Amino acid sequence: MIVEGRLVDVEFGPRWGQIEILNGTITRLGDLGLQADLKLGESQLVFPGFVDVHTHLRQGDEYKEDFHTATRAALNGGVTCLLDMPNNPVPPVTKDMLAGKAAAVADLPVDIGFYVGLGPNTRPSGHRHYKAFMGPSIGSLFFHDDADLEATVQHYGNTRITLHCEDPEMLRQHSQAENHESSRPEKAEQQAVSTALRLARKYGFRVHVAHLSQADSLPELEAAAQEFWPDDQGLPGVVWESTPHHLFFDWDNRQQHSRNHFLKMNPPLRSAESRKRLLDAFLSGRIHFLSTDHAPHTVEEKSTSNPSGVPLLDTYGSFVSWLMQQGMSARQICRHACFLPGLFSGRKVGRLLPGYRGHLAVLDWNQPWTVRAEDCRTKCGWSPFEGVTLPARVAYTIASGRLFRHGLEVT
Repeated sequence: MIVEGRLVDVEFGPRWGQIEILNGTITRLGDLGLQADLKLGESQLVFPGFVDVHTHLRQGDEYKEDFHTATRAALNGGVTCLLDMPNNPVPPVTKDMLAGKAAAVADLPVDIGFYVGLGPNTRPSGHRHYKAFMGPSIGSLFFHDDADLEATVQHYGNTRITLHCEDPEMLRQHSQAENHESSRPEKAEQQAVSTALRLARKYGFRVHVAHLSQADSLPELEAAAQEFWPDDQGLPGVVWESTPHHLFFDWDNRQQHSRNHFLKMNPPLRSAESRKRLLDAFLSGRIHFLSTDHAPHTVEEKSTSNPSGVPLLDTYGSFVSWLMQQGMSARQICRHACFLPGLFSGRKVGRLLPGYRGHLAVLDWNQPWTVRAEDCRTKCGWSPFEGVTLPARVAYTIASGRLFRHGLEVT
């Protein structure tokens, strides 16, 4: 496949050029003088496929989502590499337990990698990605207190642990609060971040803070990032991410949205002032990854028991356009949605370079998108962004050299 258009990479662009993809891999790019299979216009930007390092693809709860529907949702949003979390009904807590997941995604056009769960009494098993829930969330794989957490993480030196940072004791103290947001306060996240860094210093593991929802922890995280040693990909020893929902929604503006009562997640939404500070930090490049924490639950579930989590893969690329509307450049987007999460994944993704996977996301600024449930490919069938008009839409996604439009393959 030969694609021609305005190319964007962390090191260049936007600049006009061509990309050649052969056998699912980028082989050449530049002024190639070839006949294009897909020639794009001036309103369209060609990014490396977006990389989402935090998703819940629901193996074992396939009525919510499965690997095939998640793939279509990802392609709809321009996401071509995903990492799937382990809080399944049967959590994979060793590398060997991932065999079934790996077999299920082997023939998909996107790259899907997996976390191994880190829970009470687990041990490292030679895997790249471990996930620890420091307090109760969705599923049974979590720690009840810091002593139990320390008893386990002491064995994980020289690994990288992704941590859901909410202090379990503070969550217990606030368990009778009047609403979900008050029951999981910012201080619980801040305390857990400090605990995670303290234990990392003591036992020699690297840290990835999942879904950072407030900015007060940033000075401590930034200082630690200078202190800890980088990994084999050159990433700092401490990295952190934020999500579209924490950057866009807050206690006040949620009332404007049709699904506002569905906007429940862990950690929860914050105040308008807190959200603005987090957004400002993201726009200035102080947060490494844009990750969705894609957590699909059915409309029936959200309308009744309302479990925590929202689906966000379908809208990833359009949310990127909103960040650009707020002032981020195309190259900055590449850094935080492609390059840095690509390094974290450990795969050859997130760059427009020969030898990298033939993954592209084409964002079209002539296609603003007023999000509708029926335009989403996630099996759960809804989006927190319904009714919101985002500035641009992913017109095409190329995954492993195959062309997709709005999540469906073009043949």
